[in-house]
Amino acid sequence: MSRKRKALPRFTALKAKPPLFWVKIVGFISVTGYIAWLSFIHAVANITWQQNPDMALRFVPDHPLALSRKADELFAEKQDPATLAKVEAMAKQSLRGGALNPVAIRLLGYVADVRGDRKRARELMLLSQKVSRRDFGTQLWLIEDAVARNDKKQALYHYDIAMRTTPSSFPVLFPTLTGALDDPEVRAGLTPFVKAAPDWLLSFLPYAIGSMEDPSYLVDVLLQAGPLPDRKEYRDQSNYLLSTLAAKGEFSAFERYYTSLPSARLKALQTAALTKDTVNLRYPAVGWQISENPAIGGAFSEPDKAGNYTLSAFAGSGERGELIRKYLFLKPGNYRFTAQYEAQETASDSDIRWELSCLSGKGPVSKWFTNAAVKSGRSGDSQKFSLNADCPHQLLQLQIAGGSGQLGAEFVLRSVAITRTP
Repeated sequence: MSRKRKALPRFTALKAKPPLFWVKIVGFISVTGYIAWLSFIHAVANITWQQNPDMALRFVPDHPLALSRKADELFAEKQDPATLAKVEAMAKQSLRGGALNPVAIRLLGYVADVRGDRKRARELMLLSQKVSRRDFGTQLWLIEDAVARNDKKQALYHYDIAMRTTPSSFPVLFPTLTGALDDPEVRAGLTPFVKAAPDWLLSFLPYAIGSMEDPSYLVDVLLQAGPLPDRKEYRDQSNYLLSTLAAKGEFSAFERYYTSLPSARLKALQTAALTKDTVNLRYPAVGWQISENPAIGGAFSEPDKAGNYTLSAFAGSGERGELIRKYLFLKPGNYRFTAQYEAQETASDSDIRWELSCLSGKGPVSKWFTNAAVKSGRSGDSQKFSLNADCPHQLLQLQIAGGSGQLGAEFVLRSVAITRTP
């Protein structure tokens, strides 16, 4: 009974409130609910407009970004007069809701272009670019427009903008840009952009190196642009380019590019000795290269006080193949090749074969070869030869055979030398 008597005054107080109080309460709840509903539908639209503009427009029919996104989809599907009119209307409605919408401006430019008003289309595209440089559709149109006007410098300017701001442009732009490098004007125009080392360059270089028929065109660009940043990721790309040039027989470009690189060891092109000029180089394609073969392999030692290395080599039983190779750029003249070995045991019918080949775009042509058995203790090999002007680039290879013994062959290559003779 005491509880009912305590609650009664509160209930009586509420009943005593004037009608205006209840009108305010209902109004407050209604406004709060309406605001909450608006917040909800705009939140949904803001989340879904990119992936599902139709859903966004169901919640907010005048959502500016959803309108431009939907109009973009419609234009991509077809460009008949009715669709163009609809795209134009949606783009204009989008701009009324958000004037700084580069996609909507670009769509108006597309419509003008399809209707034959190229001047108006260009004005709208340039306006879209001023609003935002990140819209790929705008940059792509401006690239195509510049190409149509044979303005290669302007086309490259828009290439750079697109690739700097939109990495998703790489699959679209890289093939065309790479294919255009056979044009000297394009190479010259691309040079200042490469010199600036933009972020897209580290993605473009491996694509271009791996896909170009003639990577010497890329060498021309890099030589004009000057050294790439002295960082490992760029050094890796330089080595990839050197390896690709060699594989394609582009040895003149190989030599030009290597001699331009920071910390290049120019002596590396002229010597076969196992020294710091040929072993463990920053650009391994120029030095001695060990083949990747689980049955035939080797490892270079640490250098001695004079800076010379040795190579511990092995070949499994019954195995034969290349162990190491090196590209050379010896001048015409007379030469003498020597090599020194050391082995603990004699492997039955195992042998060491050296071969020097002349290189060209048509492939290697053997100049000479030597064969020597693996002997216990120290042994050596030598070969005299001459080079003419028709053999400006050479490949020196060491092949070994493990023989028929159970353990195969093991030996140490103590030294290699090619010296000029009278």
